[in-house]
Amino acid sequence: MAIKKSKPYQIGSPPSKYSFEFDDDGKLIGAKKQDENGNFQPVDPSSNEFDTLKDSDQALNAYNVNKFGGNKDAYQDSMKGSNFLDELAQKEYFKQEKKKSDNQQFLEDNDLEPSPAFTPPQSPSYQGFKTGSTAGFFGRTFLGKSDLMAYPADIDLEQDHFKITRYNYARPDVNQSKPSQNKGGHYAKVAGDGVKGSKIMGSVILPMPKPIDVYAAEWGKSELNISQLAALGAANALTVGGRLTGKTPEQRAEEALLRDEAGRRDQGGFLGRGKQMSQALIAQSLSNQAAKLFNTELDTDVFLARTGGKVLNPNAEVLFEGPTIRSFPFQFQMIARSESEGKEIRKIIKFLKAGMAPKFRNTTFIETPDIFTLAYKNGKGDNDVLKTVNRFSPGGLALTTMNVDYAPSGYWSAYHDSQPVALKVDLNFTELRPLYQTDHEDLEGDNVGY
Repeated sequence: MAIKKSKPYQIGSPPSKYSFEFDDDGKLIGAKKQDENGNFQPVDPSSNEFDTLKDSDQALNAYNVNKFGGNKDAYQDSMKGSNFLDELAQKEYFKQEKKKSDNQQFLEDNDLEPSPAFTPPQSPSYQGFKTGSTAGFFGRTFLGKSDLMAYPADIDLEQDHFKITRYNYARPDVNQSKPSQNKGGHYAKVAGDGVKGSKIMGSVILPMPKPIDVYAAEWGKSELNISQLAALGAANALTVGGRLTGKTPEQRAEEALLRDEAGRRDQGGFLGRGKQMSQALIAQSLSNQAAKLFNTELDTDVFLARTGGKVLNPNAEVLFEGPTIRSFPFQFQMIARSESEGKEIRKIIKFLKAGMAPKFRNTTFIETPDIFTLAYKNGKGDNDVLKTVNRFSPGGLALTTMNVDYAPSGYWSAYHDSQPVALKVDLNFTELRPLYQTDHEDLEGDNVGY
């Protein structure tokens, strides 16, 4: 939207300078007042001051000049109704202009002397990085092998926050879908599985997002007719009572006791079951033969229902089918309050984009992108992980999607260097492996687990 501005007008007693602003359709969208420094500041459209301004002769003159130019015959006598935008649009425009004005003032003040808002978030005893000539995270030299980024610049690590660490992807084993070997539940710099022994590529400190912990397991319906059940019994016999299915000796002994107890309570049911099984198998066989004879399909249950008023027992159960792998969506709103902070935001975005991109090796192969570990933290230490919310798989996570909205308000709004005033970053991480019971059990202490 292109905004047209009027010349300044002297309005009020004592008089102050005001200018009026109009949208593409020539409708009044805002007004600005000159301050003591000569800068024009937006006037709140919900204020009495704005109401006085919009009804003034100066506003009408500015409207006519903007709308009709030198064609004075077309000038209107009043500005009512359709000549104005709705209140919601005026308020939204005011909010954007106020934000830009406040930020510009901040930049001017910050150029004169360092602002306390950009002092390092760490205490002097913290040696993770040291600052250079610029206050805050900016201009620092990280003492480790990887870089450290943060938004906002004055984020306090002694408050709840979110840490993203990027690792080079590693495969110590052909199968990494295994529980963590990290006994004791300590949060280590080098996590397990896909990041074990790999190089740390950098870290990002962000404000605490909205934590959401979603767990699920795949269970599905299973049905077995009499012939399938008979086949299952034969298969069980061939596995020597479960010795070849991964059952432990204790599990096999327990199942044997349950079968013996069930047999004692059956009261002759086993004798009748053999006869019933034979009848079911005969019914299946006859229905299949008849169907082949007449070159058609004949369902055994249809045959039994129409001839005897019964069907084969499906022996339905719900059985465990496998674990699910969790995904975590996060959303961050970033507002650049200084030129340095804008640079840091751009650096963070590029850092995450580079981490999720595959690595070109040659025309035949490409390598796996980097992976990440996530942690909700309060403190500077590796073990300062929040116990009140979930932890993330020590096997690492993949950054699967990243959406950056550079104009979340619906309007392009930027500073003199074209840095967006605000932007919204949506991230979605997916864990590389499922979590197992031992993962939770190995986490000692008072916590909610993974």
